[in-house]
Amino acid sequence: MNYFAGLDVSLKRTAICIVDRDGNIVREGVTDTEPEALISWLRNTRFALQRVGLEAGQCSSWLYKGLSEGGLPVICVETRHAKSVMQAQTVKTDRNDARALAQMMRTGWFKAVHIKSEDSQKLRALMGSRRCLLDKQRDLNNHIRAALRTFGFKVGLIGQSRFEERVRELIVADGELQALVVPLLEARRMLGEQAHVLTRLIGRLVRSDAICRRFMTVPGVGPLTALAFKTTIDNPGRFRKSRHVGVHLGLTPGKYASGEVDYNGRITRCGDAFAREHLFEAAHSLMVNTRRWCSLKAWGIRIAKRSSMKNALVAVARKISVILHRMWCDGSDFRWERSEAAAAA
Repeated sequence: MNYFAGLDVSLKRTAICIVDRDGNIVREGVTDTEPEALISWLRNTRFALQRVGLEAGQCSSWLYKGLSEGGLPVICVETRHAKSVMQAQTVKTDRNDARALAQMMRTGWFKAVHIKSEDSQKLRALMGSRRCLLDKQRDLNNHIRAALRTFGFKVGLIGQSRFEERVRELIVADGELQALVVPLLEARRMLGEQAHVLTRLIGRLVRSDAICRRFMTVPGVGPLTALAFKTTIDNPGRFRKSRHVGVHLGLTPGKYASGEVDYNGRITRCGDAFAREHLFEAAHSLMVNTRRWCSLKAWGIRIAKRSSMKNALVAVARKISVILHRMWCDGSDFRWERSEAAAAA
């Protein structure tokens, strides 16, 4: 008989539930959130496990790798599907969540999540670290502006490079304010320096990557967008058609149809927000900053004329994601004109 296991993972402990093919609970328990402990617990039951499911989360990729190497048929479940099933329960506990995951494994009513490669995860951690430093620097800028505004000092519109100089000019005659603000300026400068170090590291990594260099032949796509897209998709072969990438990244309109009601809504915004944000910035750069004309920009301009610039940017961002995926699969560079594509064909 086949059996199915559900793992409700928390930082220290994991609740486990095993059910048979009829949905009857045959074993429950709790063990440490470590691959070795989970493998040992599941092996000791001596059940022929057909699926072992856990919800996508911070520890899921690490546990997935460990359980897979241990020979277990582990599956990482999409969080929205798991949440919908768990919300049907009147009482939420780790034990009940493990039961729900086990039943999902039994019925097959779930969507498996792609676990990214270790290299992609490290690169995403690098980009996330850079973003964190820049966000903290911006928070310090806003805090300094607010603190000075209380005493009638207005920093005004000024670039990052002259921000510290401008603040020091304002507080030069006030020793008490200097004691309060100068430490913040020093911390802000240090954050900027370390963010610059990570930015240069990302630049070196992108220049040494043939796929990212090819992505950057698309107008508007820079190093950050290229690396964000590559690390998000990870494996282009998991998409049967290139247009599915736009759906995966939440750049397609949602739809609601029930009875006589049928309408399209805003974009779903599912998937990776980090990649979606960079694709939108690439679309904005193409439509606003790129001077050279291309068929992609002309297509976006036509959409902007009949709809709005915002809708055009979303459409161009979606189109860029499709183009990048096709370039990745074909090993081709971006073609500025349709005549180039026809000649290549």
